[in-house]
Amino acid sequence: MSLRELPDSSLVEAWGEIDLAVRHAAGPMCQVVAERALPVVIDAKDITFIDSTGMSILVRIARDAEAGGYPVQLRNTPWMLRELLTITGVDQLLPFTDDDGDPTDAPGTDDREQS
Repeated sequence: MSLRELPDSSLVEAWGEIDLAVRHAAGPMCQVVAERALPVVIDAKDITFIDSTGMSILVRIARDAEAGGYPVQLRNTPWMLRELLTITGVDQLLPFTDDDGDPTDAPGTDDREQS
């Protein structure tokens, strides 16, 4: 997982296996996301596996957003992650979109064309 600090949002990119091996490295990233207190997009398109430890990272980001009053959404969610979020009820805390567009189009980003 990595963080791209955009001017008006935070983009968390996740790939591969999101499990215990990722948890310790994700802690400082989650702290930065919370301190920025800007809209968050988690791009999940390249996640191949996630376990309960990985889910706890997503839940932490979502709970921090809820506490900080900024929006969070999960984009490009693989079917297996959608199923897991729905079955566990985490989809109520961490909404996902069907958007497969540019993940840098985070909520709160001004994407109006200039003429």
